Amino acid sequence: METLTPYPAASFMGMLDPADQLEIVSEGRPMTLPAGATLLFEGDLSDRVIVVVSGAVRVFATASNGREVLVTVAGPGEIMGEMSAVDGLAHSASVNTLAEADVILVPAASFRAVMQRNARVAFAVATRLTRELRRNLQQRVGIEALDVPTRLAQTIVALADRLDVRAEGVELPVSQRELAESCGASREAVTKALATFRTRGWVSTDRRSVTVLDLEALRARAS
Repeated sequence: METLTPYPAASFMGMLDPADQLEIVSEGRPMTLPAGATLLFEGDLSDRVIVVVSGAVRVFATASNGREVLVTVAGPGEIMGEMSAVDGLAHSASVNTLAEADVILVPAASFRAVMQRNARVAFAVATRLTRELRRNLQQRVGIEALDVPTRLAQTIVALADRLDVRAEGVELPVSQRELAESCGASREAVTKALATFRTRGWVSTDRRSVTVLDLEALRARAS
């Protein structure tokens, strides 16, 4: 498995130069996993950080009523489990593969050691966590201040950006229920907004996915 294939520039690994990438991945063990494999369990303490090399993963948490709530999806170059590696607390979400994926399992102690001796890696971790904090804050504010179509467009654009979608016709592996939960709206309201997006030729939908047909139009609607 080629571990240093160029990663998307906006991803965690993409922010690092090849030498820094190699310093991280050389500490880990590569694995190829099938669809549906669970990498991290919410509420568990684990000793690993996951580097996604290829494929996509789903990050989800469990609500008080027992339902799974989609947090995000992530593709090549992203890392999972770094918060627990830093603070030693249990994982706040679970992570599983959406399709076959190549990953690298880096021991948490090794990842911390890399951060301690490499300021560039530590800064990249801080940048990633800051981005997630901003995203969560913007999402909370948006629920109060923005209409459902705007929030839905923002959610689709954010997911597309996380998966480094650049071409039209790319399928996002999320259901309409998951989209509703992600943007803090009822499923009925999201279904109505998606119908409008379909009519305008921005997306097409299936039971378990949304295909982006016009990302720039969605980006404009999200602003």
